[in-house]
Amino acid sequence: MEALIAVGQRPGVPVAGEGAVWVPNTGDGTVSRIDPRSNRVVATLRIGNQLAFYQRDCEAKGSVHSFMGTSFHVRDCDLPSALAVGAGALWILKNDEQMLLRVDPRNQHVVARVPLEFVPFDMAATDNAVWITGYWVDQLVRVDPKTNQVVARLTLPDGASGIAVSDQAVWVASTIAGQVSRIDPATNQVVATVALSCPAACYQGSLPLAVAAAPEAIWVRTVGDGLLARIDPQTNRVVSSIDVTYSLGRAGLDHLAVLDDTVWVCGISLQRIDSRTNRVSGTVDVDATTVTSSFGSLWITDVSGRVQRITPPR
Repeated sequence: MEALIAVGQRPGVPVAGEGAVWVPNTGDGTVSRIDPRSNRVVATLRIGNQLAFYQRDCEAKGSVHSFMGTSFHVRDCDLPSALAVGAGALWILKNDEQMLLRVDPRNQHVVARVPLEFVPFDMAATDNAVWITGYWVDQLVRVDPKTNQVVARLTLPDGASGIAVSDQAVWVASTIAGQVSRIDPATNQVVATVALSCPAACYQGSLPLAVAAAPEAIWVRTVGDGLLARIDPQTNRVVSSIDVTYSLGRAGLDHLAVLDDTVWVCGISLQRIDSRTNRVSGTVDVDATTVTSSFGSLWITDVSGRVQRITPPR
């Protein structure tokens, strides 16, 4: 471990870009900016009052423990729910106003506000587009960073959740439907749908959630059965399924990291998947609730609500 970094309450998936690692503190309505040179929080952005949001919109729903694990209701009042970096900006999902914020990473000032008209779930960005999923409305929207406006809305199979993007394709998991959709960003149209199958012994079926894109593979983590599916982007088919440990952390919050030829999967231990053999090739003894890669390191959140920077073993 290189560093142990204290951030805000209930940190979500870190993202990296514009010279920093950004952490959404879903329990207190802030974003932490980490300087990778010093491994210290150098700024905290307040984007909303999470407690007031919870009391206004969520308290009537009862305790988060009253929901089934795969309902993802526990994430309805995350503030913010996700971050992305692209087109020279930090993008923040502001759930209490169903809004996307564009932030200038140089001074952390909000420079644009984009209405979404639904509770956002997850997000990914390139220099050409910002893509946002709506789990409860089965939608995927595209925001043009040149105009800061929604330019496309797509209806996807039930439970649009995890997302990974490149300039060539957008991959979105539909958790309830048990499918992954491939969208062509040139046409904003679904060009393929990949169904995930599950062995008869599965507890809740193969419910896709976390998605990561690599040049030669799309990796999908499933909820309920501890599988990591590999999709061949040339054929749009599942070519292997790998047994991994169950996800660890809050329902609906998961992530995968791709670094060189290795896929990293969070859980009770951090698992290393060799993409050449499609097998678990090692573990790191750390409890990771989410994981991402940047600046040559793995950045994880742990069960204690901290960020850890780890140099991955070779």
